[in-house]
Amino acid sequence: MTDSTGTDPRSDDDRTVVLGEQLVKIHDMLRGELASVREGLDSAGGPGDPRPLEEQLRKKCLSFCEFLHGHHTAEDEHMFPGLAESHPHLAPVLERLSREHSVISRSLDRIQELVTSGDPATVREDVERLAAEVEAHLDYEEAQLVEALNSYGPVQV
Repeated sequence: MTDSTGTDPRSDDDRTVVLGEQLVKIHDMLRGELASVREGLDSAGGPGDPRPLEEQLRKKCLSFCEFLHGHHTAEDEHMFPGLAESHPHLAPVLERLSREHSVISRSLDRIQELVTSGDPATVREDVERLAAEVEAHLDYEEAQLVEALNSYGPVQV
């Protein structure tokens, strides 16, 4: 949001956001956390690291998995119904995104199980598969929904 001079008139403590931009920020944070999980896999249990792979992954993965589950639940229960009502043409997109949430949820559950009981190679394979699923999902969601979310205009949070 800019004024006639091209500057943003909001103060730093203003809690006004444009929803589409906020979604992208959350997705960027998720991308960063996923990259951190992947980096942790590369360095876990390596030379000079006395902690087992499972201990490091458990901490990183459980945090990431729980946040992603919560994010998708919030979208399914709160954001998608509002978008379906205000933008009915998005119904097929929202259905696809909800289906993808279910697929990703199953992948997250499997990784959480593997972290405690699986071998590191299997965990790495599943995390790489999850990363591809999540990144494609986030890209598609942004391409399809950011403009519709921004159409609500600035909102107070």
